[in-house]
Amino acid sequence: MLCNLPCRIVLIVINSITGLAGLIMLAFGALMVWGQDALYNILVRFLTPLLHSTGTSNNAAQITELIGRVLTATSPVGVALFSLGAALTILSMVGYCGACCNYKILLYVYAALIGVVDLAILLCFSIYFAKRDEIASWAVKLFAESVEKYQSMQTNTVDSLVVGLIQPPLKCCGVDGPGDFKKMASTDVYGGKTYDNLQHPIPCCWMNEQYEIIGQNCPATFTQQNSYINQGCREVLKSTFIHYMNYAAYGLIGAFLVLLVLILFTILTICIDVV
Repeated sequence: MLCNLPCRIVLIVINSITGLAGLIMLAFGALMVWGQDALYNILVRFLTPLLHSTGTSNNAAQITELIGRVLTATSPVGVALFSLGAALTILSMVGYCGACCNYKILLYVYAALIGVVDLAILLCFSIYFAKRDEIASWAVKLFAESVEKYQSMQTNTVDSLVVGLIQPPLKCCGVDGPGDFKKMASTDVYGGKTYDNLQHPIPCCWMNEQYEIIGQNCPATFTQQNSYINQGCREVLKSTFIHYMNYAAYGLIGAFLVLLVLILFTILTICIDVV
């Protein structure tokens, strides 16, 4: 019984770590799906500078609606993260109990279940890397819907907030250019000033991190030296989305390798000495 003790100790340590990781994934997944209040407090800090510039910094209804839109877009990812975290936590508990008590049946069940999960993770990140451009196009599609409905920053709609929030940091204008804004108004109010005869949306101007216009003479006139009118958002949005999604994919690869190690140690533990 003591011959497999080193392997069992390794299993206990690894399952403790993966169990903690599973709980963290569980918490983040739950936050993305059901944590509107928590996300409100987080996102409001990023939205406040933009809303202050539009003169509607106290309009909580618009912030709540925007967060609802964000949650709608991220909830499938949250559900997947929550489910994966729950599965990882349960599997870690089974492996931990099997290693502690040296129960053969638990270790067999553990090895079989974790093998299924490992194959599922392999499938997930394989599909992502094979089709990540198509997945990123989905994010562009959501942004394009807001661009199509955009009228002005003064209207303070969810679509105006999405456009105003995304374009300045990404330094771009429209999906493929300013011509995508078919419904924009020629008059707008931003930063306490009224602008007439607008050629393009105000969020196409150069802005700083506080969403203050820093492009000289913009939006009175739009040039390459004071705005992003020559830079569409399609490619930069896709690359930014892929950049952050790659972190999630690398996390899945790490989980795959950890689970593979767990399977090997479990098989080794069973083969050496289990009563």
